[in-house]
Amino acid sequence: MRKGFRRIVLAVLALAGLLSTSTKADASVFAAICDDLACGGGNDIIVQDGSALDSSATVGAIVVTTSAFGYSFLLDAGQSKPVLGSATQPQLDLTFSATSGTGSSNVFLYASDTDFLGLGSHPFELSLGGTNSGGSGSVTGRAWGGTNNTALSFSGANLFGTLGPMSGAATSGDIVGSYMALVSPYSLTLGVAISRTTAGTSTGALHLGPAPVVTPIPEPASMTLLGFGLASLGARRWRQRRSH
Repeated sequence: MRKGFRRIVLAVLALAGLLSTSTKADASVFAAICDDLACGGGNDIIVQDGSALDSSATVGAIVVTTSAFGYSFLLDAGQSKPVLGSATQPQLDLTFSATSGTGSSNVFLYASDTDFLGLGSHPFELSLGGTNSGGSGSVTGRAWGGTNNTALSFSGANLFGTLGPMSGAATSGDIVGSYMALVSPYSLTLGVAISRTTAGTSTGALHLGPAPVVTPIPEPASMTLLGFGLASLGARRWRQRRSH
């Protein structure tokens, strides 16, 4: 009897330790700076919220400033819960400024967070805006998630939003849609691909948030019917008063 009780206690303690460890590891914002879309080049810069390379002291916000991959000045700033949104109302921001000192260069920036909650369909809006000095090159924004709870998880299988490539001196665009959360909790990742053809600076911000609620505006025909209805009601009341 004592042995059985002791085994149960040990099992509960082991499970509690496992859960506390996984929660601590998963619930954190990550940023990445890579030289290829899949971050498979081996020279990637991966930064966790609160680590030595994160210059922001705010939980839920991460700022990385460095030089890499042909860019003399590179800023990758990501924000998520609790600064933006919540576990059930996800919001992610990826703000960037990249200065290339060469004639042709590419860089890929990411922001990612885990432990978002809720299975099923989630309406979203993905927006991207910024500038390119000299109108050089292009910028592409992407969003992944919903299939697992692993930070910086991006592939064709969980890609649900793409903006661009956008080119020109100023870039601006947005899309709305919905993504499916197949697990709960789940992770979300934002990515910006910058491709410059001349030396200069590309700046901007990629934002993922809930789709805006649209209030239907009555059509002209509906407004006309409403006017006739109000007029008829007024005439009816006038006749009732006359009859009294």
